[in-house]
Amino acid sequence: MDNFIGKTIENYKIVSIIGKGGMGIVYLAHDLRLDREVAIKILSSHIVDDPRFIERFKREAKNQAQLSHTNIVTVFGFIEFEGLLGIVMEYVEGDGIDSLIHKQGRLHIYDSVFILKQILGGVGYAHSKGFIHRDIKPSNILVNKDGVAKIVDFGISKSLFEKGVTKTGAKVGTVFYMSPEQIKSEGVTHRSDIYSIGCTFYEMISGYPPFDSDNEFDVMEGHLKKSYTKLSQRVQDLPDSIDKVISLSLAKDPNQRFHDCGEFLQSLTGVETHLTKSTSTSFPKKKQATNTTKFFSILAFTGFVAILIALSYFVYNQVSELLNSNELDNLKKYSVETLFEDENFTAFNVIDKQNSGTINKLNSVKFIDDRFGFALGDSGTVLTTSNGGSDWNSILIDTVNALHDGYFFPNGKSIIIGENSAFYYSENFFNDYRTLNLNGDFTLLKIHFINNSVGFVLGNNGLILKSIDGGISWSRIQSGVNKLLYDIAFYDDDNGYIVGWQGTILKTTDQGDTWQAVPSFTRKYLKSIAFNEDDRGVIVGGAGEIYTSRDKGETWNKNQLQNVGGLQKVGFLSEEVLLALSSKGNLVISEDTGSNWKLLENNYYANLLDFTQTITDQIFVVGVNGLILKIH
Repeated sequence: MDNFIGKTIENYKIVSIIGKGGMGIVYLAHDLRLDREVAIKILSSHIVDDPRFIERFKREAKNQAQLSHTNIVTVFGFIEFEGLLGIVMEYVEGDGIDSLIHKQGRLHIYDSVFILKQILGGVGYAHSKGFIHRDIKPSNILVNKDGVAKIVDFGISKSLFEKGVTKTGAKVGTVFYMSPEQIKSEGVTHRSDIYSIGCTFYEMISGYPPFDSDNEFDVMEGHLKKSYTKLSQRVQDLPDSIDKVISLSLAKDPNQRFHDCGEFLQSLTGVETHLTKSTSTSFPKKKQATNTTKFFSILAFTGFVAILIALSYFVYNQVSELLNSNELDNLKKYSVETLFEDENFTAFNVIDKQNSGTINKLNSVKFIDDRFGFALGDSGTVLTTSNGGSDWNSILIDTVNALHDGYFFPNGKSIIIGENSAFYYSENFFNDYRTLNLNGDFTLLKIHFINNSVGFVLGNNGLILKSIDGGISWSRIQSGVNKLLYDIAFYDDDNGYIVGWQGTILKTTDQGDTWQAVPSFTRKYLKSIAFNEDDRGVIVGGAGEIYTSRDKGETWNKNQLQNVGGLQKVGFLSEEVLLALSSKGNLVISEDTGSNWKLLENNYYANLLDFTQTITDQIFVVGVNGLILKIH
């Protein structure tokens, strides 16, 4: 099944692997007939071993295709190829809740409730149509870049778990989220889904399932006979109403659970009331959020990661909201021509879209000089150009992991990093390379060198790696935090800062040998930091927050742009001029080191993730769907 990439099956051209699991492999594909991206799950051959299953599966796939709900991944149909079955589904750019929990430890209580309400809406709708999921769990719920939760595998689970497909008495579902009646192989009803939703909600808030053990028997015994640890004992300052909701969803007797998803949903009204009134230091008081502001909070969990949005939804719902907002009156729009009228930027007069040759998300772009550059992205994408970005060609790296960043020395020495501890080193611009081994499973997000010898790699769980030999070997530096670390900047050889999740700021005064936490001034994520040669600094992050410093980071002043989404990247184009990118496709610029900002007109509405400036002052911007923009 790994050899399908590049093949065309019916009207679908297979592009790359999205993920693998026990049921099969999920591919990203391009629908040549409708000119759209889809996800195709090719079921493992050991599943498709019964003619009765094939017919039942086709019937269930057709039935699921009739489910139309915002919070359920749409099934378009099925394909048959070389004796295998494939499910053609909506392509969602985002992350599974399991991945978000793994990266963050646990979700914020507001985000957990926000996602839960969407899950209940989708599952309740499916129940009304006669569908029981039977396998609700964090990995079966995706969250896209707008904060919209999408449930996968509805209906398909029913066909897979019918008698005749599983062995007699087989237990359906994932043991950590399995209802007592499923464990006992009794009749499964819609209340079994409610139990699994309760387990999922519990894990979102605490970071652990209700019954957590390496021993499967102990987990099943817990569901059947034991009491779980109350959430209020795991997480400080939770309202009592949360424990009541969990108690009703995880009742061992199905008749004592919520009657249906609607009743479950209604119970959350009391939870939200308690949260709004809360004065907890852990979960500060927060205005009732609109769907847009909740999106900003969700976006913080997917930061880098990343994964799957329909362009039409983005344009019509997000961009129209931005362009029609009265709050943008104070953020004037400028064309490229008028923006760069001053003598320093007369060469910039147009934005061109480059042909990248890929539809994978591009996370990073780097140029060594005015002609030779790299772009890195999802599914092991490595692109290179040798003619100033006019043409881009792929380099084959033996990985399907997302690649997040790279560093390229003029002498050919190159390093690329990514998810699942992906760490590659080359002496000749990746004509050949070797893998650097890193103990542990990390998401590596940023690599930065302050000179030819000293460099740093940042990642999740507070990971900081340091090299003093130009990247040949690396040692771990204690960060003192357990957060995602996004970016690093030094204003001289010894003094620098790191920014990260939930307002994390770390400072070093000894060239990164030790780091100390700086008191946080925000709970939003801080995504990017930069200094100019006058030691003036700028930080950007969630909800359009911008912080500027004129004293080497000793103090920071807040500025905030309305309705531009999370800011992904900031950098100095000159001593005074700053460029920042937003998740809503905006380019914003300041000509006074961050005091005032202007919105730059841009016709390419997509999540923009990184930019670089060449030695001839051309700017390259990369983002989702293989987007590369050239400003020149």
